Amino acid sequence: MTGSVTTSMTSPVTIEVRILELLASKLCHDLVSPVGAIRNGLELIEEMREDAEADPVTGAALGQGFLGEAVALIDHSSNQADRRLRVFRLAYGAAGREQRGFADARDAAAGWIDGGRSALDWPERTPDPALGDRRGVAKLLLNMVVLAEEALPYGGRIAVAGEGDATAGRVTVTATGRPGGLSAELAAALVGAPTATLTPRSVHAYVTGRFAEDAGLRLAATPSGADRLIFSADW
Repeated sequence: MTGSVTTSMTSPVTIEVRILELLASKLCHDLVSPVGAIRNGLELIEEMREDAEADPVTGAALGQGFLGEAVALIDHSSNQADRRLRVFRLAYGAAGREQRGFADARDAAAGWIDGGRSALDWPERTPDPALGDRRGVAKLLLNMVVLAEEALPYGGRIAVAGEGDATAGRVTVTATGRPGGLSAELAAALVGAPTATLTPRSVHAYVTGRFAEDAGLRLAATPSGADRLIFSADW
């Protein structure tokens, strides 16, 4: 594990963030149709189940068990894909840049954490919506929640807070649980490791750091005791 790591508010962004956002927006847009097709297929299976021919001996609908399992599987998969698309759209895409307030980011984060090993503590109207008027804060906060979950491979509690206003403020995401710190790989990516060293596991930390720099925010990851890690963004 590593100690406190902090991104710079003045370091030049070495990648074109806008291109990344547009690419992510396109990917999310292109994925909407197949997810919608899953939903349509689910509705079709439901209709097939209702119209299934009854077994002349038992009276049970033929294929009822199979259709029921198929419906449950498709429903779970489509819900999961939909939740992840919402996060990708706001965390990586151009839509996140224009966010004002935190309601959409909060809903997306809740869907991302739901069903996992961690619990999310993000009360309504937290942080104060006024902080969300600062460009890039809501987008970065959602990325911080995703990063906090990655720092808790065995699960834990993720709490969101904030103070100040759009002119001068701070938002925090506190990850409580083991191991209570970022791995060396994620810490290096957060502050801007050479792109050749990035992996699928570390790329989220990398782009989170670059989004912070692009928005003029100082992002830090600071251990607080053996089982607590505090992500903070200041401006």
